[in-house]
Amino acid sequence: MSSSPGRTRTRSRFAVLAAATLLVGSGLTVQASLPAAAAADTLRAAAAQAGLFFGVAASPGRLNATVSREFGQLTPENDMKPDTIANSSGGLQNTGNADTLVNYAQTNNMLVRGHTMVWHSQAGALQGQSQAVLNNFIGNALNRWGNRIAYWDVVNEALEDNNTGRRRNQWPHTMNRDANGDGDTFDAGDTDVIRDSFIRAKQVVQAGGLTTKLCINDYDVEGLTVQGGTPNRKANALYDIVRNYRQYIDCVGFQSHFNDNPNSIITDDLQANIQRFADLGVEVHITELDIDDDLSNNDIGAGQAANYRKVVRACLNVARCTGITVWGIADSESWRASERGLLFTGGNGNYQKKAAYTAVLDELNKGRGTSPSNPPSNPPSNPPSNEPSNPPSNPPSDPPTSTPPNPAGCTATVSLNSWTGGFVATVRVTAGSAPVSGWSVGMTLPSGATVTNAWNTNRSGNSGAVQFTNVGHNGRIAAGQSAEFGFQGTGSAGSLTPTCTATA
Repeated sequence: MSSSPGRTRTRSRFAVLAAATLLVGSGLTVQASLPAAAAADTLRAAAAQAGLFFGVAASPGRLNATVSREFGQLTPENDMKPDTIANSSGGLQNTGNADTLVNYAQTNNMLVRGHTMVWHSQAGALQGQSQAVLNNFIGNALNRWGNRIAYWDVVNEALEDNNTGRRRNQWPHTMNRDANGDGDTFDAGDTDVIRDSFIRAKQVVQAGGLTTKLCINDYDVEGLTVQGGTPNRKANALYDIVRNYRQYIDCVGFQSHFNDNPNSIITDDLQANIQRFADLGVEVHITELDIDDDLSNNDIGAGQAANYRKVVRACLNVARCTGITVWGIADSESWRASERGLLFTGGNGNYQKKAAYTAVLDELNKGRGTSPSNPPSNPPSNPPSNEPSNPPSNPPSDPPTSTPPNPAGCTATVSLNSWTGGFVATVRVTAGSAPVSGWSVGMTLPSGATVTNAWNTNRSGNSGAVQFTNVGHNGRIAAGQSAEFGFQGTGSAGSLTPTCTATA
């Protein structure tokens, strides 16, 4: 979202509190503190203890003590949009404000979300340009700030409004997709601005050895359904994109500008939808959160606080939901000021906490809940979409391999999703006849295979014999129950045979 006029939307990763953060492999991941941690008194600290970041969108003029105290992540509200920093060839210009924000975040141990690269709105000099120009901008933006930006929104708001499930029909989605001239709607030989932008971003990240994670971001995609129980076709279309192009996409942003539009309400299946995306192995972030007071009958006290609790709890209950960002500090400074949707009143650095702030802090201090290992058992069926049914990637997943059954201790199984040159492995750890308080999974990767990223685990090594161990929130497993972690790699995974060792 944005503070600019009209329906323009825009909007990364969190405070490096020593007791709660961890560098894992090629990227920053979040580790929960031990359950005995004392209740925190800021959003930033409480979120870190719960194993996620809590962030804010801001401009250089609003970098005050509240920002660094309460928030562990910073998204430039408008200062990294193409109309600010891109020229017509895809080069960079006018980066001073963006540099100020990145430097502030680095000084205050905050994560940064770059926002945004490929977008139909606020495109500035990029408007109407070719994929080659977009690719040039993607490379320049990634390389300028490098690992100082933890996440980048590579593609933003690619899908139509009004729950059609279709892509937008204006630039850049009007670029010719029938590249091979065979007259079809779309096939593997054609172009795709979403796929091709992510391919370019992934190439730059890998060539530069960057840890930056690449995200797709959209709104009205939060629930499995919309008002009245109708399937959320927009969410389903986004799910198809992420599933088809998983090898390039690391994270998904749910903008979460909740209001009384039938497609923008807070539905009871929000958590199930977060879980559905998380089960693809990507991180899920609530990226631009504000909650219109219309959803609480204009009550910005207990009513709005209850809505914030619901959203924060849905994220906390899914292990791969690793961040929440509010789109502004105070109601008066919001791009939607009349909706009074944020956590503070006041302005100009003189802020008063609302009931919603207290509710969010309390919910974060409660910590993570139980996250189901499997996708929701009865999600609404996905309607047909306009996305490619046979993308040039992701053949059917390989069958899982496992350790032999173990009456006590633990076992591990691996499911692989492989493509030429890479793979994603999802590993399920199951306790035997007795509960475990921690676990370690070892496996040997074949020659040429290298781990590039991992989630919900600590690891030792990137190739050959690699050891994975639990993080804070998934070490304790009840008898017969399971926890999951995952990793991404380059090369061929071949046949992986994991071994599992449990701590009683």
